Amino acid sequence: MQGKKFLQLLILVVIPVLIGLYIRFDDLTFWNKHREFFYYEDRPLFTSYDAFFFARFGEDYLEGVYRAGKMDPLRFVPDNFITGNVTYPDPIPMESWIGAQISKTMETHIENVALWLTPVLSVLFVIPLLLYLSRLGLPVTGFSGALLGVISLIYLVRTQIVRFDTDSLNLFFPFAIGYFLFESTLSEGKKKYLFLIVAGLLSQLYNWWYMHPGLVLVIFLTYVVWLFVFSRDKWKENIKNILVLAVFSNPLVIYSGMYNLVSSISTYFINYFKPALEGFPNVFMSISEARHFELLKLSKITAGNMFIFSLGFAGTILLFIRELRSIFFLIPVFLIGAIALKGGNRFGMYIAPFIGMGFGYLLERGIETVKERFSGLKFRSFLYPVGVAFLVVALIVSNWSSFKFISKPKITPQLESDFLKLRSITPEDSWIWTWWDYGTAIEYLGRRAVFHDGQSQTSPKTYFVATAFSAPSPELAHNVITAISNIGATGVKKLLKSGKKPKDIRNMIFSGSFSAPLKHPVYWLFSEDEIGKFMWINFFGTWNFEMKKGLKKFIIPLSCRPRDNSTLVCNRGKFLINLKNGTITQGNFQIPLKSMVIRTDKDLILKPFHRNGNLYLEYVRRGNRSWFFLMEEQPFKSMFNQMYILRKYDENLFDLVYDDFPTMVLYRVKNIRR
Repeated sequence: MQGKKFLQLLILVVIPVLIGLYIRFDDLTFWNKHREFFYYEDRPLFTSYDAFFFARFGEDYLEGVYRAGKMDPLRFVPDNFITGNVTYPDPIPMESWIGAQISKTMETHIENVALWLTPVLSVLFVIPLLLYLSRLGLPVTGFSGALLGVISLIYLVRTQIVRFDTDSLNLFFPFAIGYFLFESTLSEGKKKYLFLIVAGLLSQLYNWWYMHPGLVLVIFLTYVVWLFVFSRDKWKENIKNILVLAVFSNPLVIYSGMYNLVSSISTYFINYFKPALEGFPNVFMSISEARHFELLKLSKITAGNMFIFSLGFAGTILLFIRELRSIFFLIPVFLIGAIALKGGNRFGMYIAPFIGMGFGYLLERGIETVKERFSGLKFRSFLYPVGVAFLVVALIVSNWSSFKFISKPKITPQLESDFLKLRSITPEDSWIWTWWDYGTAIEYLGRRAVFHDGQSQTSPKTYFVATAFSAPSPELAHNVITAISNIGATGVKKLLKSGKKPKDIRNMIFSGSFSAPLKHPVYWLFSEDEIGKFMWINFFGTWNFEMKKGLKKFIIPLSCRPRDNSTLVCNRGKFLINLKNGTITQGNFQIPLKSMVIRTDKDLILKPFHRNGNLYLEYVRRGNRSWFFLMEEQPFKSMFNQMYILRKYDENLFDLVYDDFPTMVLYRVKNIRR
């Protein structure tokens, strides 16, 4: 009988594991067919921004320059040099260490390790989840949670090939720790302590993996609460149990978890909803994974549709009500997932397994009811296999979008090539001024320091970077860059503490009050992805401190073809542009253009049309390629448009160092005497 149960459990584990691996690795067929879009030479392209963050630490470790706890020379300049507290993580992140070790053994790039490592790790949570629920006598419930968890679109997106991100084990550790804590409550003597020791060691590994000790603290407190609620009469034994778990979870981790938990609550529950932080605009508004999805969209990315989401959620509540004592240790994971109902969509990956569990629990209770009421039926033994088959079909059909999903890199081969060229076209001690998304990519590929990146984009520095991009004059942009290069976010915060208001600090920086000579070579980098991000960059850069909002203005790329010598047909015929009289016709509406700008390899030509117009049409030609852009006057005058798209700049303030439009345009910021 034990052998039969083991075989059944093995089958229930293998099915979601294989399906989960399939929907991740089937992308390689498409990738290998179109290698020119998904690979740079012999390495696949990362599919997350954070992958560059972890890969760089692994690369530094292999090169022997990683100094745990010491100043990181490439992150958050100039503040890392000013304060010395922008340091390498201590210890090195587990994922970086694992990636470095495997890449060294296989003699390959970390990207080639990430190609398969993240998908393989991502399905491991299936094992502890099924062990846990099977131990409760709910194998179908566990199977349903495991299957929906691995195929939910939100989890697939966050654990796809070449992702190289911590989400790949962020379900495994909480489920595994919860399982061993549960087993400890069913055991006595040495066996109980063994389970607590394993749970504690897993907690330490979880902290090393995710570097969020606040979650370890929550798990530890969950166990303490369970003892207080369900085992209060054994207080002496409970104290021993708590001490064992605390010791093997590492008391220092638990202690530091208090500060980390407060910080996380402040970020995700308080600061997330504020339009401004420290008086400056809150960048969380522009981060897609931090944005809240409506319930309908959340249901689609977690369960496939609202029907399964609703049933699953109801079933989960029922499961917690009926099995609270046993399933208590999964409450922390469920609460993290519940944040997705109000906060960032990234937390949806935590709730997906619970929706599956709830859906499976309702089915499993239904099967048990049928078996009890119709005890004489001959096909009773087939009810569970039929139920499992039903779950496979129902969940796959409802989540078919996951099977059609194709992983996409966060960088192009051309941009990766240009970032690598930074090593040869800029001095080693250079600082790169650019928007934060590609900060870690520049650190990893270009080995150059950046002002902010995906781990440091919430300081006032981000606002000032945005102001340079949206600035209407090169002098203002130059003042901002030189000021922040000298005082950094540290100087801004000192001014805030001295009583200066954000608007006053902005005016001082804009006027050149802190524009001292640069101590490091500074380069302003523009990249193609910033066209799509310009609206948010401009929103922050034009921030109104009284109204607490900026200007949401777009630079719109157009797809146009000539109909005749004077007319362009754009965006598949949605509108026409008459180049002779300077008008845009859309249906019955006609909009006047103010000017058209033509940028070729040799010339920059301005062709005026209507004084009362507010729209600018730009035609950019480089070699045998051409681009069209449409924008209003404010973004037209921005330094982003002038210096990047038109490559029109003040030679007294900037030098054009590298022009690979539209992939990357690079300027050196000149030192000027004042």
